[in-house]
Amino acid sequence: MKFIPVFDIKVGKREKKYVNACLNNSWLGQGYFVSKFEKKLSSFINSKYGISTTSGTTALHLACATIGLKDGDEVLVSSSTNMASVFSIIYCGAKPIPVDISKENWQMSIDDLKKKITKKTKAIMVVHLFGHAVDMDPVVKIAKKFNLKIIEDCAESLGVKYKGKIVGTIGDIGTFSFYSNKTITSGEGGMITTSSKKLYERAKKLKNLAYGKKNKFQHELIGFNYRMPNISAAIGLGQLENINKIFNQKKRIYDRYKFNLKDVKGINFPKIEKWTTKFIMWVLNIYLDNKFPLSRNQLTNKLLKYNIETRDAFVPANQQKTLIKKYKSFKKFKCPEADYIMKNGLYLPSGNTISNKEIDYVCATIKKLVKK
Repeated sequence: MKFIPVFDIKVGKREKKYVNACLNNSWLGQGYFVSKFEKKLSSFINSKYGISTTSGTTALHLACATIGLKDGDEVLVSSSTNMASVFSIIYCGAKPIPVDISKENWQMSIDDLKKKITKKTKAIMVVHLFGHAVDMDPVVKIAKKFNLKIIEDCAESLGVKYKGKIVGTIGDIGTFSFYSNKTITSGEGGMITTSSKKLYERAKKLKNLAYGKKNKFQHELIGFNYRMPNISAAIGLGQLENINKIFNQKKRIYDRYKFNLKDVKGINFPKIEKWTTKFIMWVLNIYLDNKFPLSRNQLTNKLLKYNIETRDAFVPANQQKTLIKKYKSFKKFKCPEADYIMKNGLYLPSGNTISNKEIDYVCATIKKLVKK
């Protein structure tokens, strides 16, 4: 079997057509496709406003800056996440406070969230991991009680629904990533969404160097250059217009893996809770327990010998050496469930173009390794 990468994605005729339109008209910077992509995506998730950015990370930073995070503030954030979530908080001078997850569903623990609120807490950054939603009702209730802002990191959960509401529209601001391995891609790119006109106007200003209204070069705030190029938006728009086909592929991949591996002892699929009324797999993530005869590292090393690439679960924020060095108090933030997933979690090849034959090969190889 040829090498099976952990992720790949297909760029179709529509994306190429839109990119060629950019090239033919020299619309490489800002242009028609940027505004159309913003409107199309915000409409798709039922948000009033969408503001494109250069990446998911800059979308997170822009969201943090837009709600006014500053030195001394604390933000509660899922410990198990890509560190872009955590770093974006630090960019504003605020301090991230890692919140444990549930081992069963990998989402933020509401019980641990409650324990870590202090007088310095200004916001909650929920991370909807792997196409599943965080339980948002208690998060919203807590935020109202303590007057906190909510940022939703939806990098891995475009189109996912929580009790019928699309994630990215439940908190104050949602953020999305269009990196090459996300549900849809623009190569690099991101977007924030909000239904607040005040937040929209501030984010729009900050994103574009906060140019002045009367005198453009008399800047009103310390802004950023987070403008998405028109050519990137063209790719993103083409992908978005094929979103239902992408969702169908993801369902096919998830269902086939789950069927093939359902009888393998020690392999666990994160539980899809009832509150996630529309689950859309980002990548196929699993975790191993003590019934599985190999450790996670043993399994991934052996799979690589069979030309199967995998990816380990995130190293959680509470285990990041650079953060422990920066914040001495980080040693007291215990996140045992996130630590467990770090050691035992992985995801299998699940790019949009993987064939059923390749999925079957991956699963058959795992079963063969178990028997050995």
